[in-house]
Amino acid sequence: MEFYNREKELRDLLNMIKQEPNLITFIYGPINSGKSSLMLEMINRLPKEYVAFYIDLRGYAVTKREEFFKVLFETYDDEAFKKKIYNILSGTENFHKAIPILKHLWKEFFKIEEVSDAFKHVENFLQELNNRDLKPVIIFDELQVIKDIKIDNFLIYRIFNFFVRLTKLLHICHVFAITSDSTFIERIYNEAMLQGRSRYYLVDDFDKETVKEILRNKGFSNEEIDTVWYYFGGKPIYIIEAIQMKNMGKNIKEEAEKMLKLREIQIRNRIEVLDYVEKKVNIEGKEVSVDKNRLLNLLSRFCHEMIIPYEKISPELLYLIENNILFLDPVNGIVKPQSKLDLLAIRNCFK
Repeated sequence: MEFYNREKELRDLLNMIKQEPNLITFIYGPINSGKSSLMLEMINRLPKEYVAFYIDLRGYAVTKREEFFKVLFETYDDEAFKKKIYNILSGTENFHKAIPILKHLWKEFFKIEEVSDAFKHVENFLQELNNRDLKPVIIFDELQVIKDIKIDNFLIYRIFNFFVRLTKLLHICHVFAITSDSTFIERIYNEAMLQGRSRYYLVDDFDKETVKEILRNKGFSNEEIDTVWYYFGGKPIYIIEAIQMKNMGKNIKEEAEKMLKLREIQIRNRIEVLDYVEKKVNIEGKEVSVDKNRLLNLLSRFCHEMIIPYEKISPELLYLIENNILFLDPVNGIVKPQSKLDLLAIRNCFK
């Protein structure tokens, strides 16, 4: 799908890039709101003096330090490494999916327990880019994948300290972290070590005018546009599906009703399973049971509201977030369904 009307967000991000590195930037928002696409488009628009490293943790089973290294680094033999470094430093390559490293050095990192040597290699490499008047940008997509990895402490805290060093202390690299995990954002937003060292940038679904513009350009009638907005709101992934429906000659309303019915069944199943199985969630290191009645009371609030204020994470709220039914925005202090389709499905559960 082509990139649509995120000009405001792109201006904001590119303006951040122009400043001296000083803060870690967390890019967050509901699932499938276009966060990764936005950051990739930002990379496409970077001036030539920038070098971007896009570390995509999505789809990797990263459960230990060694697996994280496999994603963070790309290994090369001596001659290939020299050529790679030359291309980067000469400005002929400005987009990379990992940090280049010599194969024998990479293997050494697996023999030691301390991760600081690996981070030192990254720091030295980024410093060399600065020395050559190149400006590095590192983007970690779905950083929460490593949140439970432990060495002597959680690896995520070691990484946060490293990010702070690169930005606030050394000012040698812009660091962005993308996540769709709103409990992860809630956790780090309240993390004392990141106070004054990070910013949070929300990438939400499209607004109605953007949806209208996209669909009109695809030949949708006013009635079809209203149908798409009613069922799907501005969720980019559903806008893609609606365009595909039209291209295949399907009735958009009929297909949307099928999707709504399926989502309603999925949500009902998440609720009704509580009658038969005790579900527990982890809150501040403690396993706490989810209460069905309290969960229903929480969901019933969306029968008359689209957004409710956020006060604290209850077991029921966490359960709904972990099942991608609700989205928590701790920065703005709100909770809402992950999509318009989820909102309609929730309401149907109470009819």
